[in-house]
Amino acid sequence: MKRFALTYMVMGISCSISQVLLAREFMTVLGGNELILGVLFVNWLLCIALGSWCLGRLADRITRRLELLVIVLILVSIVLPLQILFVRSIGNWIVAERGEIAGLPQTYYSTFIALLPFCSLHGFLFALCCRLYPDASGPNNSATQISRVYVLEASGSVLGGLAFTYLLVRRFQVFEISVGLSFLNLLLALILIEAGKAGDTTVTSRRILTGITLILLVLGGILTLSGGLERLDASSRRWQWEGLGLVNSENSVYGNIAITQRGGQLDFWVNGLPLFTSPDPDVLFVEEVAHFPMLQHPSPGNVLLIGGGLGGVLDELLKHPVNKVTYVELDPFLIDLAKRHSPGSARALDDIRVDVKHVDGRLFVKMAECNFDVAIVNLPPPSTLQLNRFYSAEFFREIRRVLGDEGILSLSLQSSMTHMSEEMGNRNRCIHETIRRVFPSCLVVPGDYNIFIASPVSGGDGTAFDVDVLCQRLRDRGLGTGLFTEDYIRHKLSSERKETGLAYLQTKRGEVNRDMLPVAVFHDLALWNALFHPQTRALFSLLSNIELSWIVIPLAVVMVSILSLRRRISLGYIAVYFAIFTTGFAGMTLSIIMLYAFQALCGYLYQDLGVVSAAFMLGAALGGWSTGRMVSKSESDVGTLRKTESVMIAYSISAPLLVTYVSSNLSNASILPSARIFLPFLNLVAGVFVGLEFQLASRIRLQGYEKVGGVAGAFYATDLIGACAGALMASIWLIPLHGVLGASVVVAMLKAVSLVLIYTIKRP
Repeated sequence: MKRFALTYMVMGISCSISQVLLAREFMTVLGGNELILGVLFVNWLLCIALGSWCLGRLADRITRRLELLVIVLILVSIVLPLQILFVRSIGNWIVAERGEIAGLPQTYYSTFIALLPFCSLHGFLFALCCRLYPDASGPNNSATQISRVYVLEASGSVLGGLAFTYLLVRRFQVFEISVGLSFLNLLLALILIEAGKAGDTTVTSRRILTGITLILLVLGGILTLSGGLERLDASSRRWQWEGLGLVNSENSVYGNIAITQRGGQLDFWVNGLPLFTSPDPDVLFVEEVAHFPMLQHPSPGNVLLIGGGLGGVLDELLKHPVNKVTYVELDPFLIDLAKRHSPGSARALDDIRVDVKHVDGRLFVKMAECNFDVAIVNLPPPSTLQLNRFYSAEFFREIRRVLGDEGILSLSLQSSMTHMSEEMGNRNRCIHETIRRVFPSCLVVPGDYNIFIASPVSGGDGTAFDVDVLCQRLRDRGLGTGLFTEDYIRHKLSSERKETGLAYLQTKRGEVNRDMLPVAVFHDLALWNALFHPQTRALFSLLSNIELSWIVIPLAVVMVSILSLRRRISLGYIAVYFAIFTTGFAGMTLSIIMLYAFQALCGYLYQDLGVVSAAFMLGAALGGWSTGRMVSKSESDVGTLRKTESVMIAYSISAPLLVTYVSSNLSNASILPSARIFLPFLNLVAGVFVGLEFQLASRIRLQGYEKVGGVAGAFYATDLIGACAGALMASIWLIPLHGVLGASVVVAMLKAVSLVLIYTIKRP
């Protein structure tokens, strides 16, 4: 019994850690936004579902299942390190140039091919372990087999997630972690071989499997002790950055930082995307970002810079008569690498006026007590839900609170003076309108980058600048700029350029971007695809025109139709499978909502986000464990499933409503302690529903049915396919375009249809 319980736990640990490892590697190769991560997780779940559904049927047909289990564990131990090598090599053949983001087709097929071996084996393991359970525990009913395997795997996922978050990611490199997981699987294989009973395996097969396992353990040990893993990591990184002259590539808890060299120039990359160049940065961009907002203020003594201080921006800010520049940079490892490899790019950090804060920028603004004269947000555009937090109305209200009476807020977004695409216009109008809802004045500098300069002092119409005042301040402060001259200021702010470059802002009003309605994310994803892969424009245009009613109304019609016919029809197991599908969809959607709400309310706290995810898996384990106790007190499994569905419908609406209320009404730092407790708790409750419904549906389906492996595989696959749909729809379409409440309405409607279907099942 104990050896099988250990197997299920290791299965969960291996899966959860491997998922994070491969996700981080794909982010480095493909660039990390919600679309890429959404496709990645969809393929992850889909490949597990394929293994569970297709290979799971073999579990009922094969007699020597323990032998097969050992073989699968050996294969898993081999596949994971090879998958990491494969992922690092694919960037050279799916993108034409480093820094270009892969398109949807390339992202889909590359992630599918890379994930299929490991994930399909993991899915097969679940079905196989469910079929093996009676051999270890004596006469138990089939539903108990699935329940206990599900609970133990979920518990392993909790342990794996916490171990990776708090221990592994901070102390070990990627190949060290992957080989460590391989050792864990191989040692488990040895335990199972030695503990196997007669009939489980033959003597010959035990000897062969033992020999293979020991050989792999010895090879892994030699690689580890001889420094082979470090050499393998270095070689694979060079393959990944082939042709760019890789200088260094290291992981921090927040992602991968790479440094490449071309001639005398060093390029710094974060998660595969360019950050800055040294020692000769883009001088014109750096000077514009720094000097336009600084000259707009009569006396910028106290300045806040969120992100992007390396590579020249800090140097330019310090040319002004400032008393203090607070530079907020989340990852201290980035600064450390810059100091080691390009001291010139980080020399401003040695100035006594610079105060570096290694904390999330949104969290810092929430906690700040002082007033700033100028606040510059120098971050990438809102291409992810994480970045969107710095472009929402809630953030602008928070930063307005810490600005002085004449305070200035500045941020920049890519634009164009020659051709303004629909996607770019939609995104920039959205941010412009959001700023105007908070700040009475929002001036815009036209160019290849629009620089938005907002102030709580009313009077700006979005285009007007006092050019003479700006030029006088430039002379008075003696800034010694390179390309940023009086003539350049007059050129940039000429009436002709403003008329040409800013006309799109006046054509129509943009939507307001909010924490819980991050429409700017969708517009930026649409722009990204239009720039790199214009063939996908039609897809994003279609998504933007789909109203929520197109889904809600048909679901309501289906629900009413089933209600009217439920006395004459019985949909049987179709209803059970649909309940599992919608539960997977609901669990994933609610989990994404809680993760995003945690980011918006508490800042990007890496360890706490791991706790939020672990809370969901813990809830799933608790839900599965409590099934037997709940059912024993009810009339039947079907009756309990109906009650659970009803409660889940209410929870799908009430939990997002609570999150939205907290986000809108408790935006100050006082909510942090409570938010760090109640958001993981809400996610835990969602996990309880998922675990509970999975077990109830299994009990209903397996009444009088003996093919445990096939049922376990099919149910596990259905649950994962529902989670696939939830991950993709929630992150790409539902939450960005219809908000947290819109997503919760879709979840509630799907569960309502599921409830009606379950009412067609006749109780035994």
